[in-house]
Amino acid sequence: ADLGGGQGTSFDKTDLLNMELCRALTASLFQRKPDNTSFHRYSADEDISLALKNGDIDVYAGGEVDLYSDVLTPDLSFSKPYFYEGVKALSLATHNADTQWSDFVYWVAMAPIYAEENGITQETSNKMPLVNLFGSDLERLLRDAIHAVGNYDEMYRRVLGQNSTRAGLNTLNVFPYGPQYYPLPCALGNNC
Repeated sequence: ADLGGGQGTSFDKTDLLNMELCRALTASLFQRKPDNTSFHRYSADEDISLALKNGDIDVYAGGEVDLYSDVLTPDLSFSKPYFYEGVKALSLATHNADTQWSDFVYWVAMAPIYAEENGITQETSNKMPLVNLFGSDLERLLRDAIHAVGNYDEMYRRVLGQNSTRAGLNTLNVFPYGPQYYPLPCALGNNC
């Protein structure tokens, strides 16, 4: 995974949220071992796309997704945004040559949002559905992600502070407006 830095590096709150998503991804892939991850910091002038293509990194956390990045970097695949900061929408980016990996990353990025929508917390992570999207060995991937980092609200408050007020695009819309963050309708559960 990409994102962090070496020893003595300080992280801002966006970095920490990115790290939470990487920990969820690692826990899903390695069955509840969220700390089996290494973080690397890339500056704006380094070619993230090339690092993903060469396999130097598996995922880039904090990738800004917008029309420009989506159209002008066709070799990248982006998860749904998981954090909005001003006009920036942050997502997980993968190389699109491995569509199965990109799909796996997408589902893990959506898991904390689904968990919050359904009142599932880190403590009740076993209420997340079992899925067979990536074979029986990974049927617990959603449970393992939530077991590692909790739902979106738990992650948000752990990183940004317990008294943080979620506003704008970082909130879940509730009835009658519908969800702001929205995993695909049959995506999680219902034997999809």
